[in-house]
Amino acid sequence: MTSIIWDVELKLAMRRPRVAILSAGVPLLLVAVVALGHAPPPHAALVYTVLFTFFGTFGAAVPWARDEERGWLQRIVLAGTPKFVVALQRLGASAFIDLVELLPSLLLIVLVYGTHPADTMRLIIAVALGLVFANALGILIATFAGSLAETALIASVAALLLLHAGGVFRTPDPGSLAAMIQRLVPFHYMHGAIQAAVGYR
Repeated sequence: MTSIIWDVELKLAMRRPRVAILSAGVPLLLVAVVALGHAPPPHAALVYTVLFTFFGTFGAAVPWARDEERGWLQRIVLAGTPKFVVALQRLGASAFIDLVELLPSLLLIVLVYGTHPADTMRLIIAVALGLVFANALGILIATFAGSLAETALIASVAALLLLHAGGVFRTPDPGSLAAMIQRLVPFHYMHGAIQAAVGYR
């Protein structure tokens, strides 16, 4: 299995420093506003979870939809690379790049809240897994959406619904169906790790 898609994505990211700086700087600015503004920990955890989820979902959905419209993906498939292979490599590269770009934001959270080393490791792992899921969601939506605008709309709604299902916006009653469902949503674990990181348990 060729790794050409992975290589292309990483090289493009490294050769566009302005885009990389903006991609890392915008979430860092938002995290700084919330963290340094002394927002209550549960509210801060909610904001960070939504921010990271949308970062991963849109970061994968929009480029995939754009490349579909331009015909780039079709040319790769015609050249002999199966579309699912393209999707898997794009997913891996995109999630990795997202995590690297979010590392300054995660570092700021750890420094501001004085996060314990164990909770710091849990935070990084949970955010990484959350980004993989968010990127997969974005690519899936972009594959079936009819346009870039449709992709953005569906991605927004789907991400919010999954965040809700994951218990980010409310705490379901123990033993309820909602409580069982939230355990199936990776965003639930990212939210829990962020809550621990900011000192809210």
